[in-house]
Amino acid sequence: MHYSESMTTYTPTNDWRIRINGNEHGVPHVHVEFRDGNRVSVAIATGEVLAGQVSPTRRLLDALNTIRQNQTEYLDKYRRLNP
Repeated sequence: MHYSESMTTYTPTNDWRIRINGNEHGVPHVHVEFRDGNRVSVAIATGEVLAGQVSPTRRLLDALNTIRQNQTEYLDKYRRLNP
């Protein structure tokens, strides 16, 4: 995990990585960035895709599982970066 005052990036997988930014707005969310440049924003509490897309969509399933498994940690981090 890489942490700075404005962003946290979690260890990447083969295809994607999760990032939490500071100075954000709206629903607490993470950014899932794929190797090919596709990006999606996902609500931490619900797993809803808020913005972006990835094709095929099954590529997002592992990231959604990771978000669900780490929901408390990600919400805590989001709230620290976005007081």
